[in-house]
Amino acid sequence: MEDNAPRFSVSVMTHPRRAGEARKVLDALGLPGARLAVDPDPGGPPSSLRAAAVAFSHAELHEGTHHLVLQDDVILCADFTASVCDALRRYPGAALAFFVEWGSRTACLARWAAFAGVGAVPVVNPYMPTPALALPRDIAVDMGRHMACAEGRSDDRAALAFLRGRGVRTLAAVPNLVEHRELPSLKGNGDHGVRRATCFASGGARFDGRVLDLPPLLPFLRWNLGKAVLIDTANDVPEAHRPLLEVLLKWGAEEGELRRGCADRLGGGSGPLLELWLTAVAFGALQEMYRPGSVAVLRERREEPLVRGSLDTFAPGALRRFRPLSTLTGTADAVLAAMEYGAELRPSPA
Repeated sequence: MEDNAPRFSVSVMTHPRRAGEARKVLDALGLPGARLAVDPDPGGPPSSLRAAAVAFSHAELHEGTHHLVLQDDVILCADFTASVCDALRRYPGAALAFFVEWGSRTACLARWAAFAGVGAVPVVNPYMPTPALALPRDIAVDMGRHMACAEGRSDDRAALAFLRGRGVRTLAAVPNLVEHRELPSLKGNGDHGVRRATCFASGGARFDGRVLDLPPLLPFLRWNLGKAVLIDTANDVPEAHRPLLEVLLKWGAEEGELRRGCADRLGGGSGPLLELWLTAVAFGALQEMYRPGSVAVLRERREEPLVRGSLDTFAPGALRRFRPLSTLTGTADAVLAAMEYGAELRPSPA
């Protein structure tokens, strides 16, 4: 092993009711020294903070460069250990998430990165993805202390607040190295719908060390409301979000064409399906503005695993609370058609 190669320890956070699931993750890891981090107050109010505090505090027991905390409902890619080592070598000082939820803000960036072959994106969610999160060892130790005193019930929001307060760069690896399994939520998130990875690399991955630049504009379908908006990443507050239909009309789209395109490709020209179509159109328009010529080549690249995976997860990630997932499979070509329509528009910041 190289002298500067990352050496990481691992904890799997869990609740006694799911200890069996956590042991499956440990067995899949097969790493000496990996251990369970069990909620010390399982009868307390629903919260992921207690187990997270234990999990990150385990970093004190090891002398490696990093500490990785996994949740008990993840599926690891093949070649997981080597894939993580490569990512940590490329992004050594960052807080690095190996999961991006398919309907999140960060998922939009992850898809653009997957298309461009870029290995990481900045986290733009109002939380840090924590199903699989690696931190430099000393930061992990302090994170454990922070979690032990943090208010609320969610480790992901507490993690983001801590990391930003410490000035730690928050990144998500692309492609994702873990998938999420659907187990009953322990903290009342059952109404969030199915949550899966944006672009899971089941066979593992290697990373190039680049980070996608944070774009000024981001199209986002608010998965909890079913509404498509344009986000100014420098001012991401709900009152500043702009309805995407209004934005697209200013960019040169015609409402009738948008509705007809949606009806032809998705079977309906209104409601959540239209919001999905608008999001994909804006996604294509902005991708073309940021990387001219990149949309046109996707059709010939659509069978590449990362391209196909990123397109396949677009619709179910956005509409999992509004449409049965069975009706959203096989929508990659429709999403791509919307992107191609968007690539002909002329986005503007105003």
